Amino acid sequence: MMTDTVLRGIFGAKDGTPPPALLRRNKYVVNLYAHLRQFYDSLSYIGDWQDAFLRSPRLDVEVCNINDLIHFGRCLLKIRSYDLIVVSHAAAGDDMTILTKAAALLARRACPMVVFIGNEYDLLDEKIGFMQRVKADRICSQLPIDAARYLYEGIDGSRILSMPHALNPDVYRPPAREEREVDIGFVGDIYWPFVGDEERTHLIRHFEAHGADYGLTCDIRAGQMVRLPREEWAAFLGRSKGLIGAESGTYYLNDRGKLLTRARDYNLKENQKASFAEVFEKFYAGVTPAVSGKSVSSRHFEPIGAKCCQLLLEGDYNGTLTAGEHYIPIKRDLSDVAEAVRAFKDEGYRRKIADQAYEHVMAKHTYARRVEFALSTLF
Repeated sequence: MMTDTVLRGIFGAKDGTPPPALLRRNKYVVNLYAHLRQFYDSLSYIGDWQDAFLRSPRLDVEVCNINDLIHFGRCLLKIRSYDLIVVSHAAAGDDMTILTKAAALLARRACPMVVFIGNEYDLLDEKIGFMQRVKADRICSQLPIDAARYLYEGIDGSRILSMPHALNPDVYRPPAREEREVDIGFVGDIYWPFVGDEERTHLIRHFEAHGADYGLTCDIRAGQMVRLPREEWAAFLGRSKGLIGAESGTYYLNDRGKLLTRARDYNLKENQKASFAEVFEKFYAGVTPAVSGKSVSSRHFEPIGAKCCQLLLEGDYNGTLTAGEHYIPIKRDLSDVAEAVRAFKDEGYRRKIADQAYEHVMAKHTYARRVEFALSTLF
């Protein structure tokens, strides 16, 4: 916040601006300037959503960085002049402090407000409280509609939209050359135990350990906070014939997300070294999942844009992807991995799956189409 307010708001600095020559020996100043960058670059979907709104022919967009308190203050002063306010995943994500303090002013708007909820497994009470106070007109959730309604229904005057991520075809597109040196790739986090699901982890570890046994060249980069900036990620996909993955999220949204919050707080605040078995036994053993929070993510659409064939654990994927048509399915117990690999190694079949997925997503699941749908519910 200090960097954005002082350097961007007062001095007009941009991403990557170096500190003045006279101050380059001052560690505090150097550290401030080092934060002049896009912290969400590795969460490429945030930039992709913003790009889609900026490019909508129906909108003339002003981007407001709420961490630049000077610019945010100016926007709040003219709050009643806007025709639409969109709160992005980045704003309603990991920290609700600024939005919560501004809720009373945001509630004075004279136009619809659309709230995209980021990190839907954290600060849920704060996010719901904010949306109630501002009387959000549309609540856009990454989750399947049943899960979204389970969490957010009851906020007066709000309509809940299932708004999963999509494809930005300007960034994720088929490579110019056909040669791809990696057979199977993966870049991403290993889920913390509090998520309550090891299926995805088992899949990743299986290909780490046995990929070479299948005759595959694998590039598996997995761990806590292992992510690539958007352009690097796009280049990685262009080098890969296939990608492994699974639905994101948790099966356990019980008690309107409060069970997951308790497990999260224990795992992150009290015992970060706890094993999966320990956390599962403490919170989830014997619990019947209420409404599943498993969902499709941006990391499923981006490979499709690069015509990178996916081998995914079976799932619903918000109803957007069909097994055997848009991806090669693998059972959750991994009992048919060898069969899936054989199908993948058939070049004709692999390209057929990749082509079908690409045509399907380009027709129905781009960010431009998501934005147009959201607008169609308002105007």
